[in-house]
Amino acid sequence: MPNLKSHTDEALITMLKNGAVSAFDELYNRYWEALLAKAFDRVKSREDAQEIVQELFIKIWKRSPYIELQYTFKTYIYAALRYEVYHFIGKHQFRKDDISLESSEYFELWAQDDEFHSIEMKELQSRVDLIVDSLPEKCKIIFKMSRNEGLSSKNIADQLNLSPRTVDTQIGKALRVLKNVLKELTFFLLSSGLLR
Repeated sequence: MPNLKSHTDEALITMLKNGAVSAFDELYNRYWEALLAKAFDRVKSREDAQEIVQELFIKIWKRSPYIELQYTFKTYIYAALRYEVYHFIGKHQFRKDDISLESSEYFELWAQDDEFHSIEMKELQSRVDLIVDSLPEKCKIIFKMSRNEGLSSKNIADQLNLSPRTVDTQIGKALRVLKNVLKELTFFLLSSGLLR
């Protein structure tokens, strides 16, 4: 196997697009530990973090012929990791009060680290905002009170003169809408070239 340590990421991507397994291996070795640490920081589980990063590299391998870098590969792969974390949380934790698409903690996923302030990520965050804003009025108000203000179902119910069960039902509706829209977000990422 040739020694590729001196090659740039972008040179390796060119090789990878031509089917060079050695280039894939080098990129994997360069980024695996850092990506694992970043994913672990988000999901707080080593096993889940490993699953996320493994899935990310599987997708990169499968889509390698179609990768078109608009920025550096480092920007590309970390942005792709953020999507994988987003998708993982959406897939595994759409339960009451488990996901917080509007909270500062959750939007750190999109806002931290300068290399992710790309057009694609800003566009994606904008689309998530639009999804939340398009919810039915009562559902949107309750969801934002829960996520933005961190209020419990009981507090929201007291403020809006509703039953806690009604509040929980509305939050559940909002989460189902967001879950369904994950498919649209996936299509957007693929069509934008962010995760091909």
